[in-house]
Amino acid sequence: MLGEEKRKVSVKIAIGDADALIALVYEEDSNHTRAKKAVEFLTAQKYEIIYPNTAILEAITALKRAKNLPEKAHLINRQYQAGTFTVEFIDELVQRQASIRFEKTVSKKNTIFDCIVIETAIKFNTRVIFSFDDFFTKQKFQLAGE
Repeated sequence: MLGEEKRKVSVKIAIGDADALIALVYEEDSNHTRAKKAVEFLTAQKYEIIYPNTAILEAITALKRAKNLPEKAHLINRQYQAGTFTVEFIDELVQRQASIRFEKTVSKKNTIFDCIVIETAIKFNTRVIFSFDDFFTKQKFQLAGE
């Protein structure tokens, strides 16, 4: 089910970030155990994780290029193709709002993709983000499972 369709159903929503996807598929990631526990928590609390399409693309790219883990990149790609993820394809408004938010960031660690995650959370009226990036807590969002 697409993210837009989820808003028509009464469910609790968490927005997923690329770092969480990477941590889930890469067992040697420092957040792998935390990611698994966060998913268990979200599942137990009946949360639906919605990933902006850009988070999936960012995770695939980071795994293949930065981490040199093409097999993990292709695993996420195959999961996407199989419909494993609930995906929200970002629209012009989310991208524009993310662009405005990005202009206010100063750290090189905070990317436009992080801003898209925040704007997607705002669109879905949730404060819960499945990530390990403290940028989100500084922006008054709650990290899933914490």
